[in-house]
Amino acid sequence: MRKLNMGWIMALALGLAVPSVSTALAAPKAAKTAKPADESGAAPAAPMSKDEQQKLMEHNKLRSEIKKVKYPAEKAAIVSHVKGIKADDKKWFSDTLPDKTYNSADDVFSALGWETTPAAPAAAK
Repeated sequence: MRKLNMGWIMALALGLAVPSVSTALAAPKAAKTAKPADESGAAPAAPMSKDEQQKLMEHNKLRSEIKKVKYPAEKAAIVSHVKGIKADDKKWFSDTLPDKTYNSADDVFSALGWETTPAAPAAAK
């Protein structure tokens, strides 16, 4: 009787495991045949020039500096906290940011006209 029970238990375990294993094995094949997201009608993005890459790095650096500020904070505190960016960018930031108290980094991003949640970074080459 014990052997029969063990047989049923093994059959049940195998029956439950097969769909998971087959799905895991089929996933890489499906990824190769699936259309990439940018082929959904939109033109594929061209590679970025070095100048565009530098601008993106500066933008991301500014975003990270804004996130480091302790909120709520006034404009003057936020501007003074932002360090390590180009003088032109800091001047733009100071001139563009409205003079008020901000409750979070997302409030600052919204005031600057940026997305509150950054887009996912492109895959590294």
